Amino acid sequence: MMDANQGGPEISGSWTHSYEEDSGDVQTYRPTHSFAFPPSRRGRETLEFGAAGQMVSGRPGPDDRLQMSSASLTALGMNRFRLDGMGMPGRVVEIIDARPDILKVRFS
Repeated sequence: MMDANQGGPEISGSWTHSYEEDSGDVQTYRPTHSFAFPPSRRGRETLEFGAAGQMVSGRPGPDDRLQMSSASLTALGMNRFRLDGMGMPGRVVEIIDARPDILKVRFS
């Protein structure tokens, strides 16, 4: 779970990419288990936020099954976190909007 004490809003649970709602470089995620996603031939990425600043990312693999990778989140301030792990050293995620029904992020 990420929270204001670590440099950002409180975010927990599983979120699924709702790419139909993306705007430019801002990606939109919806709660995995409570949002009615439209049918899609394109696989959907997932983000799961856990305790102690951990995040697990699921990306569709070559056979459409999710390939999971994990990262720890280090607060950088101003709703920005460095991802350590996932084979992407130095990648940063910025939380643009975080509400119970929507999560908007920007990766850089």
